[in-house]
Amino acid sequence: MTAMFDNVTRALARQLNPQGDLIPLDSLIDFKRFRPLCLVLQKRKGTLFWGARYLPTDYALLDLLEPGAAPTESTDNPHFRFKKLLDLRLEGKVDMPRTVRVTAGAGLTKSSQLEVQTLSVAPKALDTLRDERKLLPDHPFLQELRPRGENLYVVMEAVETVKEVTLEQAGQAHGGFSIPLLAPLGLQGSLNHQEAVTVPQGCVLAFRVRQLVTKGNGEWDIPHVCNEKLKTFPPEDKTEEEKFTLIQGADCKEISEVPEDFATLRQEVEDEARQLAQLTPQAQATLLRSLHALLGKNHQLQLLEGSLEEALNKAKPGAFEVLGNVTLSPQAMGSILYFLGALSELSEAQQKLLAQSMEKKILLAQLKLVERVMEENFPQSQSGDFPLPPQLLSSLGDEELTMTEALVGLSGLELHRAGPRYTWEPATLPRLCALYAGLSVLHLLAAPAS
Repeated sequence: MTAMFDNVTRALARQLNPQGDLIPLDSLIDFKRFRPLCLVLQKRKGTLFWGARYLPTDYALLDLLEPGAAPTESTDNPHFRFKKLLDLRLEGKVDMPRTVRVTAGAGLTKSSQLEVQTLSVAPKALDTLRDERKLLPDHPFLQELRPRGENLYVVMEAVETVKEVTLEQAGQAHGGFSIPLLAPLGLQGSLNHQEAVTVPQGCVLAFRVRQLVTKGNGEWDIPHVCNEKLKTFPPEDKTEEEKFTLIQGADCKEISEVPEDFATLRQEVEDEARQLAQLTPQAQATLLRSLHALLGKNHQLQLLEGSLEEALNKAKPGAFEVLGNVTLSPQAMGSILYFLGALSELSEAQQKLLAQSMEKKILLAQLKLVERVMEENFPQSQSGDFPLPPQLLSSLGDEELTMTEALVGLSGLELHRAGPRYTWEPATLPRLCALYAGLSVLHLLAAPAS
């Protein structure tokens, strides 16, 4: 998986469904396992603030049902064509004073053109499937998941390419930005190159899911709404009424609904950080050095996530060489997974900027900046310019301020030194949530040594 493919799918999802439940695919090699009716697992420690993340499985819903006819896919939706991957995004450049140019697009060349269509399962066909084909309760995959209580999700809609396309990225556009002054800071190698990736016809770029619910006696459902209490495998000691009133109650919310309160995000981050705060100062310092070495290396971060997921299935303390062999409780491993999810939402360029910020010991200033912006604008649905207290930036030197402008700019937050002030765009909220969590954990681990 290339960083450019990741940039493309994220920009596409944002353009087609801003602040919605369309999930960008982050791995080109897995696209066949995210087609309609494929079964996926949600990664542990997912959050509504920057979106749940999903793992492919080797099964589709039809594999778990009694033999019978398969439903047809609906392709009634119109095709969408995108030149330079969404001109509106690529033209929306942010010129920072003297040094930084940030764009929310994917930095593609003019020759790149992307044509996609949506595939979904027709509602009537799904109803017929549910009525006519029962679940196979003894299927090995279900038997494996049931004791662990893991939830299963069904891909209900997918956005795929209409024809093969080669996406080319111009030099100095990696991560969607060009920062001449940051070359001396060690980012030169990631900026000056050309990249191309060929995306085959029928490649899934983004998808939507709904949760599968088993009801016993082979009955199953895929409800339109749910809440966090809904389980694929309801506890056996619950009555049927208790099991399924969850999907009908007035307190149910859509999966994509994000809490409209920054205090909720801050509490969630603090709850996860509490597990790491209980580690010894030496263990925290070891984790910090390990994470510093991983920043900017998304593939290695994904491998670490996989190792932690596997270890959590055993529900026992564990140690990992890539994390300095620090012995971690299952709770601490879960918290690390949460923060790895946040860091993985950031571009590799942002991760490298975080590493530089760690070395310059400016994480706290950056954290306070992001926190202030989100406190004031979390529920804000309108874009606009807002003043910024000068003291938030006064401790930063010119080079440090440039790095901070780039770090938040790549999450869509535009800073203006004159004023100072910033431009708020509601669509940037999920990325800023992830940045806030990433800054929080790195500052926490760095605090004992500062």
